[in-house]
Amino acid sequence: MRKTGFLFIVALLFSVYSTVTHAQEAVSGTVFLDENGNAKMDPGEEGIPEVAVSNGREVTLSGEDGSYRLPIEKETIVFIRKPSGYELPLNEKNLPRFSYYIHHPEGSPELEYPGVEPTGPLPESVNFGLIPSEKKESFTALAFGDPQPRDDQELSYFRDDIVPELADTDADVTLVLGDIMFDDLSLYDRYSRIMKTVGTPVYNILGNHDINYDTEGNRFAKETYKKHYGPTYFSFDYGDVHFISMDNIDYLGRNDEGNARYRGHLSDTQLEWIRNDLQYVEDEKLIVLLAHIPLYSADSEGESVNTVNREALIDMLDERERVLFLGGHRHMTFQHFLGESFGRNNAAPIHHIATTAACGTWWRGPKNEEGIPIATQMDGVPNGYHIVEFEGNTYRERYKAAGGDSDFQMRIELPSTELAAGELREAEVLVNLFNGSERSKVRFRVDGGEWHTMQQQDARISPYYESLYESYEGPWSSPNPTNHIWSAPLPELAKKKGIHKITVWTENMYGQEFTRSKIIEVK
Repeated sequence: MRKTGFLFIVALLFSVYSTVTHAQEAVSGTVFLDENGNAKMDPGEEGIPEVAVSNGREVTLSGEDGSYRLPIEKETIVFIRKPSGYELPLNEKNLPRFSYYIHHPEGSPELEYPGVEPTGPLPESVNFGLIPSEKKESFTALAFGDPQPRDDQELSYFRDDIVPELADTDADVTLVLGDIMFDDLSLYDRYSRIMKTVGTPVYNILGNHDINYDTEGNRFAKETYKKHYGPTYFSFDYGDVHFISMDNIDYLGRNDEGNARYRGHLSDTQLEWIRNDLQYVEDEKLIVLLAHIPLYSADSEGESVNTVNREALIDMLDERERVLFLGGHRHMTFQHFLGESFGRNNAAPIHHIATTAACGTWWRGPKNEEGIPIATQMDGVPNGYHIVEFEGNTYRERYKAAGGDSDFQMRIELPSTELAAGELREAEVLVNLFNGSERSKVRFRVDGGEWHTMQQQDARISPYYESLYESYEGPWSSPNPTNHIWSAPLPELAKKKGIHKITVWTENMYGQEFTRSKIIEVK
């Protein structure tokens, strides 16, 4: 009896200690109306109710007075979800720095590129300020992946080739879809100062080249990113659109040859956070998923170019009618519609877009008149970015080539401009529709004659890029098959000797129409 009683007392004391410890391991504070925009809660500034606050797993809504409380552990980031009708206070680089608090009492381990400094004890209160703004029913986002500079020179290419165009738009927000860097994380600061000139809030999504490779695995692989940009996954609202920025980079360390290994994967904790986040999102909102690695790559089943557990994400979105995915990583542009064959139990598929790389083929290839590599992607698409226009819970999206006019949406790659009449038996018209999808319509005609329907090809190499690649003597990336090429036989009219005009017309899924012509000479 004595032994039993002693064990009972020990168990009771341990239970009380655990309860007290758990109670202490909680973060609390207030979401408040930051009337003067100083990111501090001043006397008289009121709390804002029903704002989502998270510790990366649990999600809670602030109370009537703006207060919240959440459990917290070491190496946790607490963050809020920017609601529609409010803006976040931005730092001097237009980054939403004041939307999160990093709790890392001991700081990051020693790394080649510094991570988070020790934050010390948890503050008594962690408050988040929001600035009131008009809820826009219509707004525009700029989206692209892979600026990916190896060094200062390539960061200057990005500055000169892409950023001035971004700064000249009337966009409301900029989404950079990973591989902000190319392993040299010391360039983060200069990159952020350059991106400030775009004039919008900039949301930087984590990519596989944005991590600390001098760690053994995933735990401390993202410390430098966190230092500069905060949580590796988060969400925010504009208008009737809910954005979910995901971290699908699972760093696996280096193999025996010293090569870094990673896969596209969403952690169990992150999936739980997404599920908790969605419970506070109205059913009618458009969900926009942001990540670096695509959910799906048609040309490869490799785990480094697919999100290997995408089914878990797709499953929790079954009740959502409107879902758009924007990613990067592949240095190719492609679209898919993920429906029943991907496990989606909803008649409306997930519209899946792998956006164009800002760096194209890693800032390689012959240089243009400004001394910048043309960096055409492996699928023949010029480097560039995307413009997504939102209206309520609908959207339309288009591609924009860096330095090209807005109507430059395709290239007629075959036939060549000069042909011998005897070589035209198997000739075809081949069009590279840079941002084409299975919902695109493509037709052509010769010399103003009848229109002919063209067929989308599942996997064709761009003849234009193949020719560039073979003629360039420097390092470059070999051509890769793509699904945005359309083909049709060349009509007999165009095989006759003389000069002919080929005109191609296309209409995308949003009803936007584009045309392009090419003059050929048959000798």
